[in-house]
Amino acid sequence: MNRSSCRLVLCATFLLYVSVSSTATEQLSAIVQYQEWFSEYASILEETMQIKRQGNSNATLYFNKELVKLLANATIELRLIDNSTESAILQADTIDESCRQLALEQFAAYSAKGQADLQECAAYTAGLLDYWTYERFYGIANIVHREATELTHRVGLILEQYNKITQMDNILEVLSEEYYAFNNFNNQFQNALNLELGRFNAPNHPLRTSLFDCLDMTVTFHQLYMDYVLSYVESACNTQY
Repeated sequence: MNRSSCRLVLCATFLLYVSVSSTATEQLSAIVQYQEWFSEYASILEETMQIKRQGNSNATLYFNKELVKLLANATIELRLIDNSTESAILQADTIDESCRQLALEQFAAYSAKGQADLQECAAYTAGLLDYWTYERFYGIANIVHREATELTHRVGLILEQYNKITQMDNILEVLSEEYYAFNNFNNQFQNALNLELGRFNAPNHPLRTSLFDCLDMTVTFHQLYMDYVLSYVESACNTQY
């Protein structure tokens, strides 16, 4: 082989080495880039989840205050009915003391029933609160957290199992699949979480409506019971039960 041919072979070998080396460097840079993306993704996701957990706490707190307000209003209505009824019994001047005592006993019994009915409404609502305030939101949030944790673990295994020199193409392919698959998964679940954060906004929310109807029925029947007690007084205790 003459000197000119040797030079050509050396040049070709050098260019091939440079090409392979350049490709390997680019692939290694891409792997580093994916590692940075995964790290940034994990940080952003954790910050996002903290914001949404706080948003869920705020929404739950506001909703609970609404329910407490409904209970407070119903309690006030029962108290007003009771006060009015008791006052009418005590001030009645057309009955004797034995009749008054009987009326007060009836009043006490129906008053206690009204309070018991009110507590049943509250207890029924409380039994459903855990589902609406905790289980629905955290059922989704916990899935996102679990998948993010598993993703971090899988990426670590990928980088450990593959030879970074001879299998960089495989590493990049798997990392790309993991990144975009989780990105699509996370977007879907973040949308679901956003919907959950607004789950209490509807005026006809089933829990709010259920409590309102229960309390409204309690107050209505309480008034009817007390009207019956007053009719007993008006008849001078001659009404038969």
